[in-house]
Amino acid sequence: DVAGTGTPLGTPSPALGGDGPGAHPAVPQVLRSCTEFVEQHGVVDGIYRLSGVSSNIQRLRQEFDGDGCPDLRRDIYLQDIHCVSSLCKAYCRELPNPLLTYQLYDRFA
Repeated sequence: DVAGTGTPLGTPSPALGGDGPGAHPAVPQVLRSCTEFVEQHGVVDGIYRLSGVSSNIQRLRQEFDGDGCPDLRRDIYLQDIHCVSSLCKAYCRELPNPLLTYQLYDRFA
């Protein structure tokens, strides 16, 4: 699940914000943690273009699914910063609705 919400990665959840009446959009913990970490430690050329080691990405995903917010300062993630950025990309790719909505797609394309 995403950050202890009981919601699998890429699935909408009221705990993650929504667009209903009185809802306050929120940035999911997985995106917030990963992007903050990349901003602090991963300002390198191609950070979102290059992929991380697959096993590290899966380990990180499992840690977010289980404990909620893993310690990204562990050596495994500091040595493979691309696994953190790869998880951000995977999260966005697995959303049920794209970030660029279908209604606005032609305006962006």
